[in-house]
This record gives sequence, C-alpha cells and structure tokens, in this order.
Amino acid sequence: MKAKMFLLLAAFLASIAGKTFETTNSYVQDTQTTMNSPATLGYVILYVKDVPASMAFYEKAFGLSRRFFRDEHGKAYGELETGAARLAFASLELADEHLKQPVAAASLDKAPAGIEIAFVTADVRALYTRAVEAGAVSVSEPAAKPWGQTVACLRDNNGHIVEICTPLP
Repeated sequence: MKAKMFLLLAAFLASIAGKTFETTNSYVQDTQTTMNSPATLGYVILYVKDVPASMAFYEKAFGLSRRFFRDEHGKAYGELETGAARLAFASLELADEHLKQPVAAASLDKAPAGIEIAFVTADVRALYTRAVEAGAVSVSEPAAKPWGQTVACLRDNNGHIVEICTPLP
C-alpha cells in the first residue's frame, strides 16, 4: 500500500514538472537516467552578516535582479539571478542552524576567504567601474591576459573576491 501511494505521489509530482510516467518501469528508467546525468550548478551561497545589504550591493554593483528573499527573525536567505546559476546569500544565523556549526564571516579587514566568484561580460571595464562606484574595493584593474581574456578583480562589501572577465576565447 505504501509503495502504491509513493508511486501515485511520484507520478503526480512528475506530471507537475511536465513529465508523465505510464508505468513503474518508465519511472525507474527515468530516475536512473537522471541519477547518471552530470550535475548542474544551481547556486553559490555566500554566508554574510547582512543579507539585505549584500543583495543591495550586488544589485547596484553588478546589475543583478532579485529572485527571492526571506528573513525569519535574523535567519535570512536571498537569491539573485545571474543566468544559469543563482548567487545566494545566507545569514550567519541561518548557517549556524543548517550546518550545526559557526561559519566565519568574510571581512574587508581580513584576508579573503578561499573562494572567488566570477562574472563574465563583454565589457569588463564598464562593469568594473560600476562595481567600484558602488563600493567594491579594487584588487586588480582590468588587464588583458596571455590566454585571451580581460580580467579584473575586486572585493565585495563583505570582503569576498569577485572576478570580472570576458568569456574564454
């Protein structure tokens, strides 16, 4: 009975997602195909002290649009659209709750965390200038690299490293 209920629920959920399964075998085959497919990057989460301020900074500095925001008594989470993947921010309080351990906050007065995010654009200089005007701290100005890209690096309002680059040739 439980197996039948599970299959009915799975078929219902699949139909909502635009897929229908005629038999149990087709459901199993589709699940196996999905499980063997390569993963895709859905989002990157930066843990920050102030989620709304971080989102506002990225909206102003890089022209990203807000997709989602929720704050439950300091446990905040938000996402910005960036194309195929999203850039997300979670509060340190939310990290404590979900990860069951504290997360160190990035800061401009400390060495940057061992992570970098990159935005690809045709006009590195324009986006770099916009970000600096919004409060980003320059690490390196736009420069042509031997492999054919133009690259600039900044630190965001939290101290995370942000690369701005042209597409790889």
